Amino acid sequence: MDLKKRRFAAIIGTGILSLVVLMAASIFGGQIRLDDRMLIQGVGVDVQGEEVLVSVHISQPVEQGEIQLQQVRGTTVLEALNKLVQKSGKTPLYSHNMVVVFGKSCGEDGLEKFLDFFVRYYEARPSVHLFMAQGEAREVFELQKDGKYTDTEDLARIAHSGDANGWTVNTRVIDFVNQLKGEGTSPCLPILAVEEENIQAVGTALFQEDRYCAELSPEESRVLLLVTKYLSGGQLVAQTPQADKVTLTFQSSQVSLESGIQEGVPLFTMKVDCEMAISSMGGLGENGGGQEIFSQLEEAAENQLEESIRQTLDKTLRKYQTDPFGFGRLLFQQQTDWWKQEGEHWKEWMQKAEFSLDVEVRINRVEQELSPLQ
Repeated sequence: MDLKKRRFAAIIGTGILSLVVLMAASIFGGQIRLDDRMLIQGVGVDVQGEEVLVSVHISQPVEQGEIQLQQVRGTTVLEALNKLVQKSGKTPLYSHNMVVVFGKSCGEDGLEKFLDFFVRYYEARPSVHLFMAQGEAREVFELQKDGKYTDTEDLARIAHSGDANGWTVNTRVIDFVNQLKGEGTSPCLPILAVEEENIQAVGTALFQEDRYCAELSPEESRVLLLVTKYLSGGQLVAQTPQADKVTLTFQSSQVSLESGIQEGVPLFTMKVDCEMAISSMGGLGENGGGQEIFSQLEEAAENQLEESIRQTLDKTLRKYQTDPFGFGRLLFQQQTDWWKQEGEHWKEWMQKAEFSLDVEVRINRVEQELSPLQ
């Protein structure tokens, strides 16, 4: 039998087997009716004493109603979620879940044991978006506006808001696991805060292994996105003697990064190249606009970016010994012999690593003139 015939026979065999299984499920009562399921849209997890409080946004597959909130407790996430059946008599369907929000208490206690269910459970998807709440995750899920709970799709959209504002990292289940278990990397999560009747991203949670240790501001989060090559938008406000508070928009960015070992110490050479456009200006000085102001703005933006990058590197690597940038992984890939000897001590080497930084900004010229139209 040739290859095509074998493949065709395998497909037919698989189809027959699936049909038999479905018929058997129907005959022996194994089939679950659609109206006996509840669609899990989002899950929040908080540590409360010796228990976990799990907040769940649910929708009904048949009724097409509004989002409902269910809250259950247990000694583990799975034990708590199993109580959803006791409360409703319906079986949860987790394949529709879009987001998981962990309370700050989970991060402080070590996130891995709370994440485990969302990694192992057969219906869980590795593309689910992860967040950490600035306070408790329940606050995010309990928030109501005009008598309705927040649409979970809106929470999922926040994960992608960094594409526009350049302030929000996007971490999925698979990303966090790879960062946690990979060589020379530290995980991070976007932070959600509830302010009045709105939910918004307010920074980035940093971790030493799986424990929360610090957070980055939105501006520092932009540096993380830039260096890790995920920055695709956002603004920077620069100022020169001739122009007051000019807002520049990132149009593109390129980062090249090389590692080396100098006298036994890791050395990273970073070249940052950004293309920007002027979005707004607070006003021009007496000398007006023209070509000169572009050069001044480029220099101001370069200095501001370089200072921001260095401050963020000092905060993450030297102060908190966490590496969300993956510099350790670069050493693992490029400096193999050094990593074999020193890789297990990367946390200590973070404080000693040196950086050679070159930042270049190009501002698009619009007819080479910033003066008002005549």
